[in-house]
Amino acid sequence: MNALRPVGWRATWLVILLSLFLSACGGDSSSHSGGDPTPPDTGNGDNGGDGDGGGDDGGDGDGGNTRQSFTVAVIPDTQKYARYSQERYTVQTQWIADHYQDENIKFTLHLGDVVDRARESYEWSNAREAMQILESNPETPYSVLAGNHDVLNSGQWDDQRDLSAEPFLQHFPASLQAANFSTFKGTDSTGFNSYHIFETDGQAFLVLALDWRSSDQTIAWAQDVLDQHPDLPAILTTHQLLNIAADGETAIFTPEHGAPLWEKLIRSNDQIFLTFNGHHHGEAMMVGKNDYGRDVVMVVVDYQSGFWGGNGMMQLVTFDYSDDELDFISYSPWVAAIDEASRQPQDELSRWEFSVPMDFEQRFSNMNQGEGVVAPGSIEGTQAYWILDSDHQLTATDNSVKFMDASGNGNTMTLVSYNNAEGNDPQGALSDFFQVTADAPPFGYATGSAAFMGNNAIGGYYLTTDGPGLTFEKSGAGQPGYLPQYTIEAVVRLPEDWTPGSNQWSGILNHQPGITRVCNYHSVSCSGSDASLGLNVSSLKEFQWVSTSQNGKGQDNWSWEVSNEYWYHIAMVNDGERVRMYVDGSLVMRTGVDEQQGLLVEPGQPWSIGVNSWQGNPGNLFAGDIAEIRINNRALGRDEWLYNQR
Repeated sequence: MNALRPVGWRATWLVILLSLFLSACGGDSSSHSGGDPTPPDTGNGDNGGDGDGGGDDGGDGDGGNTRQSFTVAVIPDTQKYARYSQERYTVQTQWIADHYQDENIKFTLHLGDVVDRARESYEWSNAREAMQILESNPETPYSVLAGNHDVLNSGQWDDQRDLSAEPFLQHFPASLQAANFSTFKGTDSTGFNSYHIFETDGQAFLVLALDWRSSDQTIAWAQDVLDQHPDLPAILTTHQLLNIAADGETAIFTPEHGAPLWEKLIRSNDQIFLTFNGHHHGEAMMVGKNDYGRDVVMVVVDYQSGFWGGNGMMQLVTFDYSDDELDFISYSPWVAAIDEASRQPQDELSRWEFSVPMDFEQRFSNMNQGEGVVAPGSIEGTQAYWILDSDHQLTATDNSVKFMDASGNGNTMTLVSYNNAEGNDPQGALSDFFQVTADAPPFGYATGSAAFMGNNAIGGYYLTTDGPGLTFEKSGAGQPGYLPQYTIEAVVRLPEDWTPGSNQWSGILNHQPGITRVCNYHSVSCSGSDASLGLNVSSLKEFQWVSTSQNGKGQDNWSWEVSNEYWYHIAMVNDGERVRMYVDGSLVMRTGVDEQQGLLVEPGQPWSIGVNSWQGNPGNLFAGDIAEIRINNRALGRDEWLYNQR
């Protein structure tokens, strides 16, 4: 990130500019409640430049990414400036106008609440004066949106307003931005929602500026814009998306506006990689996982509750192509103009500086394609691949737990509850029964694991999917659901307190329909009430593999009695003739007895992790940790097993 040098930014021009602003504003006492004293003179002006040109952020010089790093400026809620301290607002835009070249600022995002009172014309005049500074140069484009203070009735959805009466549309009409910036591409029918496309170093970016209380009509409009530009990475701005939890640090979705935007628009559009919103006082950041398993960096920032409505604090985000990261810092050009020795404790120059890793080339490639990001362990022939760590957990606004299918085939697993012996839902917090932890095995690709802590007496949770990608080939009966060869792997650990009474016959991986149903579906002569496919833990603490094949139901495969608190790799390998079970690379004794030609399943029926089933119904909850489960349509060689990936 370009180093922000407060000394260099306390230039003489800014002092003169501030003096002119304050002199001009001081004569209009009706425009401000009280007055802020003129910042002290910064001295002789010998700090007019930072010397080493912060804008030269070219390639990394070692043959890596050679794109030039650039910056986007973010102006959060300016309502207090428009009402009480217009000069602080103007200094922000003037700083952008004067530094867009040396800081390589390509675009500015205003997050709404432009004014404090929508019916006060002088506030709009103050805001217009500030934004006109950017409008005077086609090289300093910006987007702007309405916050709750910018509309006449903040309780209305944006498709319910009397558009002819709204002052925001009078002061920031589409025609204004269209006349000034080539980046401006249009608005929706209300004029409250707009989009821009800006380009830097051959890469174009889409900016969506969405209104306060975005209606379904607005979301449909935004979706149409995204559909028209499927290859453009998108930055979404709106006034309210994230709130800040009571701890003052944790970002959470707002239920009325933020959650619907995530669920209806952001999570399903892989283009959207970065969002900004204001409204809620403070600052917080969340990295969510969209439906494709890719990162969406979401930022809430609003300094209006601070000294003098924020004291000129704005935010800068630099796209650092050299280090593949987004660099964030909040910075006040107003404070930069005050001599350091004269600053008061409340005169904060910068704050909230952090970086978020982002491989731009990878993140911006193949957007909206397939059903998810393919993980490194998804090798040739992988049909489904579940990695139960935080990196592969999708973000949901309702606190539901989902894990992407790292094969890219869309077999998303969702956590569901299982009743206890009395038929009641589990009692207590979800974390008492299920947690995603950073505890990872010493092999494989997982950076953590899922801890299942229920049992049939107390209830618990398991993961399930209808397996849309698990249709396989057609069997001899002409039905889909036949896998001629396979390797199915699981990485698991049993808990220290494992007991047969609480944990016997629990399921690790399960295809829920019973053997009889699947045999009938494929017109194969076999029957049984066990799951047609299941990797389980027996009453003797053995791993058991039950499967139904093209030639009927063969003998089960069994391990030895395994230990607690130890990570095991289990592999079932079928070469089309027999299935053999391996535990930690060792062939088990009771395996490969009968001929078993591949396996049979019924497409559309549930697959589960963490539970067994009997007669087609889930039962016997798993207790322990599961890190990875992978299904492949080949008989993998040992060198391809997860056990040998470290």
